[in-house]
Amino acid sequence: MNRPLQTVTVAEAATNRLRDSLFAGHFKSGEEIKDTHIADEYGIARPTARIAVQHLVNEGMLVREPGYSARVRTFDPAQVRDIFRVRKLIELDAVRAVKASGVALDGVRRAVDDLAGLGDDLDWARIAEADAAFHKSVVDAGGSSRLSAYFEGITKEIRLLLALPKEHYGRGSSPFEEHEELFLLLAGDATMKQLEKAWTYHLDESCDFLVRRLSA
Repeated sequence: MNRPLQTVTVAEAATNRLRDSLFAGHFKSGEEIKDTHIADEYGIARPTARIAVQHLVNEGMLVREPGYSARVRTFDPAQVRDIFRVRKLIELDAVRAVKASGVALDGVRRAVDDLAGLGDDLDWARIAEADAAFHKSVVDAGGSSRLSAYFEGITKEIRLLLALPKEHYGRGSSPFEEHEELFLLLAGDATMKQLEKAWTYHLDESCDFLVRRLSA
């Protein structure tokens, strides 16, 4: 049975395009995002542009003080640590649930394959998207719709954080190798202690890297 294409309004399309631009690192932290600029750039009416900008304000990607244009959200080290604190709680809970239930990991395997498919592709937006998809697939495999919904909320913050530096992934020579290692531990016979240690190291390394960059 054919499924009809989802109708997307102009405001939704502009929101998606602007969000993708933020995730791709096209804007600097704290950079001003004027409604008039978005309207001109996207060829849309200013009220529509304002709706798109406000959507991203509501998502926490942008901030807007009364009477001023929106700006790209900035982060300080304490905020980064808090984001990763929540992220670690959710992901480790999912990892424990997956290991205890023995649930099929087809979605996680596909996410790893997508990372492998990047090859030597240096398109940072695609790398960050594949990274986020891997971690989301693990959380989804954990079987809690509420935790998946919470994780979806902070994933956007993490994507925006990842758009700041463009040379991460320190343990392996590629993002694929680093995440494949985690997948093999999750799917294999590693003990819970070994799995939690590896997962915690992975997340702590990412957090520490971002904190160092922000502090610098």
